[in-house]
Parts: sequence; structure tokens; C-alpha cells
Amino acid sequence: MSIQLLPNIGELDKDSLCYSIYIQLYNNFFNAQDSGTITEGDINSIRLHNTAYGFADAIAGSVDGGTGEGGVLIDYLKKSGGDMSGHFRANYGFEAGIGNTPLITTYFEDNKYGVRLNGDLRVGGDNLYIGNRQLLSYNSVDGVAKFNAPVIEFGSASLKSSGEMLFGVDKKTGVSISATTIHIKGNEVYHKGNANLSVVDWTMKDATIAGVLNIKGVVTLSAELRALNGFRLGVNNNTMLYSTKDGISADAFLSFGASYGIKIGEVPVLVRVNDGDIQLSSSGADLLLGSDKTNKIRLFAGLCDIDGDNILISKYGAAYFPDSLRVRHNYGADLLSSYRTDSIDEGMIIHKRLRFGSSSGAILSGDDSSITFSSLSLHHKTDKDLYIICRTHLSHQPSTSRYKPLDRDSDSTYISTSADFVTFNKPLEALDHIGIDGSYTRLTDKALYFTNESYIQSIEGGIKHYGNSIFTKNLSSEYFASGFAGAGWSILHNRTTGNTSATFDELTIRKKMRIYELEVQKLSATNGALWVSDSCSGDTVIELQ
Repeated sequence: MSIQLLPNIGELDKDSLCYSIYIQLYNNFFNAQDSGTITEGDINSIRLHNTAYGFADAIAGSVDGGTGEGGVLIDYLKKSGGDMSGHFRANYGFEAGIGNTPLITTYFEDNKYGVRLNGDLRVGGDNLYIGNRQLLSYNSVDGVAKFNAPVIEFGSASLKSSGEMLFGVDKKTGVSISATTIHIKGNEVYHKGNANLSVVDWTMKDATIAGVLNIKGVVTLSAELRALNGFRLGVNNNTMLYSTKDGISADAFLSFGASYGIKIGEVPVLVRVNDGDIQLSSSGADLLLGSDKTNKIRLFAGLCDIDGDNILISKYGAAYFPDSLRVRHNYGADLLSSYRTDSIDEGMIIHKRLRFGSSSGAILSGDDSSITFSSLSLHHKTDKDLYIICRTHLSHQPSTSRYKPLDRDSDSTYISTSADFVTFNKPLEALDHIGIDGSYTRLTDKALYFTNESYIQSIEGGIKHYGNSIFTKNLSSEYFASGFAGAGWSILHNRTTGNTSATFDELTIRKKMRIYELEVQKLSATNGALWVSDSCSGDTVIELQ
């Protein structure tokens, strides 16, 4: 049987009485178990949650809806109201008012706690305390209100009074301010009419000048100089540094000593490192050169690496990247990059296509095992020209040649193409032989092999045939003319009669010659007898000794 957490537990208001009783009971139940016998989230802890909630719901329901008095619920206040006999605490928020109108509300906003008063505040006592200090007191007998604080600051507020302000016990020992005059210890304060003289020395704490202050002597400041509404500084009546509404402008050079410069915040961004070197940096983000108003950035010297040993970009555009190089276009994938495994295995990687001529020109691409060359083949048609993409692949694969070495692994360079033919406009030569893959046929110097037994070899004065020779057509000399007065020789097949005839100037047969029919135009005999008959036949021939 599966034990599940009661759904009403997740819906409890954490500010409610039921939740307070429930969580207190659960913690007590949980802590009362033997160590290691229960873990938060297991079946036993779920049973404790459900049990604690059952007790809390019954207790809280009795408190909120019960009508009886006394007993174990005597310390709880009824929802309908009543009198409290003990301490009242609302540490998680409080709101009070009358006539369904909130007058006092506690709040927590922007990490600050506070109380809002939405009505008039009437204090029946004579004193007002703020921060455990008596700030304001009022004597109802003489009608005097007193502020008691080390400093009373009104900020940017305007202080208005139609009467007189007195600072001190009386006018003789204090300061009095009225609408017409200011007295300090009974003495009238000097002003333009009695104090603006070149022979009078002044010592003061604070002063406000509404017009122009002209000083002909030396000004010595022992504290901070503030000019929050603008300033001009210079020499010999020439302005060299001044402020505007947009910033500070300078009509002179700024000179810095070694190890000093300009900071943004606490970070140096322009520093004179030593007598000759200047360091320009950012205050923690990117260093940006130029803007949309910048026409171009010009280099008057080479851009070097951090050690100053290698010029990366010269002022005339020469580039050198000793670490690595990566090329992309429009934030796409890598198109070109450099790599180095060691001093032997290093070079450039073309990750995509290498085109020639234009962005639509011939393509050279590749992967880990092959190189592909792609180009367009133009076919002129009657209605319009037709372009066909042809691809040729170059790779190395295990050899399937009949002539591969048998004592080791062998590989071949494979050239495959989607075109129908491979055409060379120059002679094709090979150092060893030209053959057909998987076949014994090969062409070598002075020989054409079909098998190891059947081949043609060029020898001095002609061609030597190995193996049987089968001719399906005629065989003759370069020039041939038939008949008695003809020239050359031939073995010709007559398509009309199906007969094959041979023509030679002389024929010598060393041994037996079998002839089914003999037609002689001329017969000659030497050192022997000649027998001529119109008709003669014999069944047997006997050799005479």
C-alpha cells in the first residue's frame, strides 16, 4: 500500500495557526525518532507529516470556530473579537484600522522594513522618541516645542518663517535672524554696504558668492576644490583645460610621469609604463577602437605579439601569425585554420570549399580520406545552355591489382569521377606500366600483357606474339595487290563465299602438306620426273626406294 502526502498540506498558508501547529508537531515527532531510522521524504516521514497535520487541523479548527470558553484554548483570541490578557506579537506582518479602513500597516520593500500610517497621528504625551532618543518635546504651558538632536538636517527643503529665528539663549549671546537683519552676539552681520572693501581682511568658515570672484593674489587651498558648474584653467590668460556640458576639454598636452596615466574606476586604462612605452587597456571588458563615425584605423607602426618578437601586421599590411590562424565568414563555421602536431606534421586545413575564379567557380574540397574536384560542364542546347556538375574524387585505398606485392600490404591511388570519360590532351606516360585494375592486362615498355602466357612483345625487327593468335578479320602486308603481277601478301576472308584465301610470293613446307583441291597455273620440276595427266587419282601411295 502506497503512503502519500495529504494534498492539503501543500496548500497551507505559512502564516496560519494551522501551519504553525503542524510544523511544530512534525518537528517534535521527527526528532523523537531513533537516529538513522527515518529520513526526510521516506514513508515514515510522510506518515509523521500526515499525523501532525491531522492534529493541527483539529486544534486550529477548534480555535477558529469554537464558541466555548476556557479549557486548553483559553489563550487563543476568537475570530469575532475579544479582549487580550497577555502579550500581543505579530512578527510576520500586521494591519489595523477601523470601519474596514487600514490605518496602520507593516511592510517590507526594497530590503527595508517599515510602518505606514494612513490617518492622522495624535500623540497624547508631551514627548516624541525616535531611535530611543527624545527628538521632540512640547510644553503646553508656555507653548514651546523643542528639538533635541546633535544635527537637524532639512535637506533640499525650503525653510520659511514669518517671525524671528534665535540660535542660543538670547540675542546678546546667540544668533538671531529676522526678515531684515542678522545679528551674532548682538552685532549686525557685515554685508556689501559695510564690508566690501579692499583694505578689510576676512576670515570665515563658509561663504556663498552670487557674482564673480576676482582674486589678484595667490590662492592657497588647504582642502578640496569643488567647481561643479564648470571651470577654466590655463596660463598667461590662455585657457588650457575647461569643462563643457558634455565633458572636459583640453587645449594643451597632458604629461604623465612613469607608472602614471588615466584610470577608470580603480583600473588604469592609459599608463606610461616607462619613459618610452605606453599601455592602453580597458577597465574590465573589451577594448574598442573606432565607431560608426570612424572612417578607417591606420597603423603607423607594426602590430606585434606580447613579447615584441614578431610583427603580426605591419603598417603596410603584411601579416604573420606565429601561433595559429582561423578564418570564418559572417560568423559561420571555420573555413581555414592552421595546425601543428610537430615540426614535420603541420600545415593548413581547408574545412569547407576552395573555389577558383569566383564564388561560383570550380571547387576543391576534401575530408579525411579523399579530395574532390567539382566543376560545371557546359552543354550547348538549341533552346538554352545546360550546366551539369561533375565531380572527381582522388583517394588512396587498399590495392586490388593482380600485380600487388604479396609480401606486404599494398595501396593504390584511386581517381573516380561522375563524368563518363577521362580525356588527356597530352600523352599519358607511366614509369612502370599501365594496367586494368583486377586484371592481368597491362602495357609495359615494349610489351602488352594479357596474361603471363599471352602477350605481345616488341623485338628487334618486329613484334613477337606469345600464346595463340586468333584473327576475326583479314591479315595482310601494309600494301597488297592480288594476282600474278600483284605485290605484298594477305590472308583474306571472302564474305560472299565464306572462303579464306592466302596469297604469298613463295611458300615452303618442310614436312607434310594436305590439300583437298589443288589448282596449279604453272608446274616446274628439277632433278626428277614430271607426270602430267588430265585425270588421275590414287587410293594409296607407296614410297619407292
